[in-house]
Amino acid sequence: MALWLDRFRIKDEKSIYFYSLIIGIVSGLGAVVFSYALAYAEHFTFFELMGLDLGHPAGEFHLEILPDQIINRWYIFFLPVLGGLLAGMVSHFLCSEASGTGTDSMIHAFHHEEGRISAKVPLYKAIATIFTLASGGSAGKEGPVSQIGAGFGSAVAQFLSAGARARRTLLLVGMAGGLGAIFRAPLGGALTAVEAVYREDFESDSLVPAIIASVTSYLIYTSIMGAESIFDVGDVTLRDYRLLTAYLLLGFICSFLGWFFIKIFENTGKLFIKLKLHPVLKPALGGVFVGAVALLVPEILGSGFGLMQDALLGKGNYNYSGNLLELAGIFIFIAFLKMLTTSFTIGSGGSGGIFGPSLFVGGMIGGFVGCITAYLFPSIDVSIPSFILVGMGSFYGGVASAPIAGMIMVCDMIGSYALLPPLMLVSIISVTLSSKWSIYKGQVLNRFKSPAHYWDMNFDVLESMPISKNFRQNLRKEAIINKHMLLADLEKKSIKIHASDFIVVNSDNTYHGVISIRKIRLTHDYRDIQNLVTVGDVCEGSFPSLKMSDSLGEALRIISEREMDKIAIVDDKNQTLGYLRYIDIVSAYRIGVKKGPIESP
Repeated sequence: MALWLDRFRIKDEKSIYFYSLIIGIVSGLGAVVFSYALAYAEHFTFFELMGLDLGHPAGEFHLEILPDQIINRWYIFFLPVLGGLLAGMVSHFLCSEASGTGTDSMIHAFHHEEGRISAKVPLYKAIATIFTLASGGSAGKEGPVSQIGAGFGSAVAQFLSAGARARRTLLLVGMAGGLGAIFRAPLGGALTAVEAVYREDFESDSLVPAIIASVTSYLIYTSIMGAESIFDVGDVTLRDYRLLTAYLLLGFICSFLGWFFIKIFENTGKLFIKLKLHPVLKPALGGVFVGAVALLVPEILGSGFGLMQDALLGKGNYNYSGNLLELAGIFIFIAFLKMLTTSFTIGSGGSGGIFGPSLFVGGMIGGFVGCITAYLFPSIDVSIPSFILVGMGSFYGGVASAPIAGMIMVCDMIGSYALLPPLMLVSIISVTLSSKWSIYKGQVLNRFKSPAHYWDMNFDVLESMPISKNFRQNLRKEAIINKHMLLADLEKKSIKIHASDFIVVNSDNTYHGVISIRKIRLTHDYRDIQNLVTVGDVCEGSFPSLKMSDSLGEALRIISEREMDKIAIVDDKNQTLGYLRYIDIVSAYRIGVKKGPIESP
């Protein structure tokens, strides 16, 4: 089995590319299954129970409905409560990670968990989100779909015993695959995955694998679900350069309202955390608010993308030939309601993404500015759908600190890059003004601030610091033991000097290997053998040693890869001079950068 697995281990970039392709296939198929399940669930709840026809984006799979359905207001109010209750039960009893947006948990896993995600999270996240969305909860469907891909990518990396760097890459690869499929955005999905983890940076090492996975999942998904873009938008473009002033105004408004949205979202979450109520009941209480609002404005239920499609085409209540001021009021009113219902849905512990609602809110803000502009300047040919689309990308870019992802995602979703210039302009303004806050609390500023890249950023410095110039004498020797020592005696010494990893030497002080009490204790019969087995029988003889001429960077690399906290230093005759600990290297780095080489640990 070990030999078989060794053939498939991740050894280089080609291996990463191969597994990115596999993850893309699985992500695409997972998105298909989730889309079918959600479509059937929403058809049953929205149409058959509530009696509502909320519409659908032109390119989204949905079931045909019959006209003249009777609206049932009791279901409109109580179904969000029931959906919140079911989602709360899944999160509390089965998988706590199923609550919330999902994206934040993936960002946390990238920075702090070495790319590890529990294998059960994608399934339960999908179930909890279907309960939330199908019952009318205000959230996005990207959370579970991206977690399906991310969870599979993380599982593949762990199965292959890949290193932390490869695990993180495959985590983002899976996220890109899910987003690329569900939004039919092959480039936007990849860019969103690599940009969402930072506020002022992006994970460039994962970009090519993410593109491979995103394109693959997109092809799989569209081959089954159809290749149409998510939204039908007709002819949208920047028709008059005089409108750039209005687009600039849109950027400022998106920035301010983005801050407002984040504050509502955060404070609602804090309110429900402090609320002395059983965790299962909190999402149901959030559903009470959503249901009450839906009695007045049913369009805020679910993702809201059906309303967005009508607004982009000027259909129904969103006809641009009517009263533009009244329509502008409707747009901004719905935007505020969506902020509130999304905050109560997810902040209370419900399950769903924040990407979809952010696009919706941004679109409504764009529609508001577009209508005001068209009213004030009737002589200019104003394309209100263009303002809606630019608002979508810039608002998400601002609240998520992801300007490139926001603008490219919108272009992919409409199948056109005609609006890229105003999208770039407005997104940059929105992000620049929103640089101090983000809807994703797990984001860090850049790679220099990420625990995932702490040593990547400093290896060059350590490589230039030889051990001999920083530790010329007094290497540590307390944790050096003879290979003939019994495990029982090693246990006592471990307790005495508070160490778990030891350097093992032969009787003539030549280097023999290392041993870790932490690893030995994992053996179930350890207590039975500790008085019979010597250290030399079970130590890792293949663990490398270093010489004084080697660098601190090499020492850190070996310690990190082999998961030990110290490494032996030997001379030309393999005589053990002492050892370096992880903390010694950290201290040498800090002092060396400020003052130059140090004399002793």
